[in-house]
Amino acid sequence: MKKMMITALVIGLIAGAMLAPAEAKKKAKRTERSVEVTYQAPGIGATTPGPSAGVCPFADPTTQECIEIAPELGEKYIKVEIADATGQKVAGYISQGDVDGDGISDLYGDFCGGHEAPIKMASPGALVRISFYAGAKTDCAPSTPTTGTITVTFSNLP
Repeated sequence: MKKMMITALVIGLIAGAMLAPAEAKKKAKRTERSVEVTYQAPGIGATTPGPSAGVCPFADPTTQECIEIAPELGEKYIKVEIADATGQKVAGYISQGDVDGDGISDLYGDFCGGHEAPIKMASPGALVRISFYAGAKTDCAPSTPTTGTITVTFSNLP
C-alpha cells in the first residue's frame, strides 16, 4: 500500500512537471481600451510644472486643472492620437507626473499628430496627462491646438 502511494505521488509530480511548461506557453491575449477626451479653446492652459511651453486641455476651466486619465490594472502600453478641427497635426507628449522627484513633470512619448504604434508607459498605473506643444516644433510645425479630440488607447501588450 505504501509503495502504491509513493508511486502515485511520483507519477503525479512527473505529470505536473510536464504539464506546467505547456500551460506557461499559452500566449497572453492582447486587450485594449480607448478613451476620448475633447478639448476646446479657451479651455487650454499651461501645463505646470513642466520643462516646456506645453499646454493641456482643462478638465474644468474654473479650476484650470489638466485632464488626467487613469490606466486600468494590467495596462502597460499607450498610443495617443490628436485630431484638431484645423486639420493640422498637433505636437504633443505624455506625462505621468514627477517620476524622478525633481519637482518637474517628466515627459516622454513625443508625437506629431499621434503614435504609429503603442509605446511602453513610464509608470503603469500612474495618471496620464496628454499635453500639446503650441507653436513651432521642428518635426511638426505649425502646431496650433484649437478644438478637437484626443484618443488615448491603453493596452496590455504592444
